[in-house]
Amino acid sequence: MKNISILTFAFLSMMMISSCGGGGATGPTYNNDGGGDTGGGNNGGGNNGGGNNGGGNNGGGTTPPTNISVTVSAGKYVINGVTTGNISLEKGMTYTFTNSSGSAHPFRLSTAMDGTHGGGSTYGTGVSYNGSVLTFVVPATAPSTLYYFCTVHQGMGGSGRISITGASGSNTTGGSY
Repeated sequence: MKNISILTFAFLSMMMISSCGGGGATGPTYNNDGGGDTGGGNNGGGNNGGGNNGGGNNGGGTTPPTNISVTVSAGKYVINGVTTGNISLEKGMTYTFTNSSGSAHPFRLSTAMDGTHGGGSTYGTGVSYNGSVLTFVVPATAPSTLYYFCTVHQGMGGSGRISITGASGSNTTGGSY
């Protein structure tokens, strides 16, 4: 009779643990019912999502922003060591442009070559500024080509262009520059 009581106790204990969501070697599991492009659910997912366990490329995931160095030499922007270099960015990713020249050569984005000097305007969707750092969370609606320019001096971006890839809602996993 004593053996039955121990087995009954073990069985009931297992039932109670499993009904509480614990007991497994990896803990409880959850469904990602709210996944998709904007994330959600308990395990994250999507490009801009989050969730309890991370996921996504921004807003809750573990992928840090890609930093792009911006310096100035001979009156031109130098991007990651390349004078008026071209850059490729991906929709859904976050990039920080760290401008070592600071306020002497404010770094901005535009849909027109040479920005406001070339008849265009400053592109602002997904863009924020913190001192000499421009942060760009590339939106799904971003144009396929942007240009960078100095708001003070004409021609600093030269022919450098920013190509933007990735379909709207694509689940990108890394950026390039």
